[in-house]
Amino acid sequence: ALHQDIFLIGGPGPRRRRLALHFCEVMGLEAELVRISRDTTESDLKLRREISGGTALWSDQAPVRAAIEGRVLILDGIEKAERNVLPTLNNLLENREMALDDGRFLLSAARYDALAKTQSAESLKAARLIRVHEDFRVIAPGK
Repeated sequence: ALHQDIFLIGGPGPRRRRLALHFCEVMGLEAELVRISRDTTESDLKLRREISGGTALWSDQAPVRAAIEGRVLILDGIEKAERNVLPTLNNLLENREMALDDGRFLLSAARYDALAKTQSAESLKAARLIRVHEDFRVIAPGK
């Protein structure tokens, strides 16, 4: 598989999204799909508070799950993202890093591995650092 992110440019319609999903299917890659709209918020891309059994819990959203599990994140409609959402996406795309509202911090595989050589596993866990999987990729169908 390609070891880089992809921006698919094409005309209106579902072809770009279908192509991205087909690519993942052919390559045997798991995918997480996020449809971006003007209403997409930062919490749609990070964490969301959900109530389960009378308890409020943090729930990882698709970009976080994809980064941790090494899946392909398909960002459909990236051109519709509002300005306040772009810095969140930019840091994840360029640096493979993201600060989460529950205190965890996603850290690129290279930086995490470098820290793991000098720090104990317990200290990394105490710092709430989460390693971004090296197979995490992004496909962004756009116009």
